[in-house]
Amino acid sequence: MCTGSRSKVCPSDLNMDQKDGHGRNCSKLLELSASDDLSSFICEVEKGCAVDEFSFWYGRRFGSKKMGFEERTPLMIASMYGSIEILKYIVGTGKVDVNRACGSDGATALHCAAAGGSESSVEVFKILIDASADVNVRDSSGNRPCDVIASYPKSLRNSKRKSLELLNGC
Repeated sequence: MCTGSRSKVCPSDLNMDQKDGHGRNCSKLLELSASDDLSSFICEVEKGCAVDEFSFWYGRRFGSKKMGFEERTPLMIASMYGSIEILKYIVGTGKVDVNRACGSDGATALHCAAAGGSESSVEVFKILIDASADVNVRDSSGNRPCDVIASYPKSLRNSKRKSLELLNGC
C-alpha cells in the first residue's frame, strides 16, 4: 500500500482555508490572477477580498526542481503568469506595495515575473518598474530579479535580452 512521500513540502501548520480579516477565503484571487480573468477578479474584490492579501500557491520553488507552497499575492501571481489585465488593474488600485516580499523565499512581484518567464514578461517588467518596483531588491537568498530570470526558448531569446536591459543588466 502506498503511503506517499515522507518528506514535508510545506509546513505542518499550513492552513489552506486561510481567510482574510473579514472571514473570506481569498485564495481564489490567485487562481483568477493566473488566468487573467479580470471580470471575475473584480467581482471577488467587490465581495471583499483584499487585492494585496497573500494566500498559498503551489508551484516550483525558484532555482529548484522541488515543488511546494509559498505565500503569494495576486500581484505576484499575475506577474509570474504574465496576466497583463489583472496586473494593470491591481497596480491601478494604488492599494498594493509593488516591492512587498512574502513567502519563505522573500520574493517580490519582480522576482516572480523574472522566474515565471511568461511571453509577456517584458511588458510585466515595464508595468512594475513604472509603478516604482525596485530592480535591485534582493530575496532571502540574496538574488535580485535579474538573477532568477527563467530560461527562454530560442524563439523568445530577444525577450530575455530586453528583460535583462529593463532589470539593469545584472
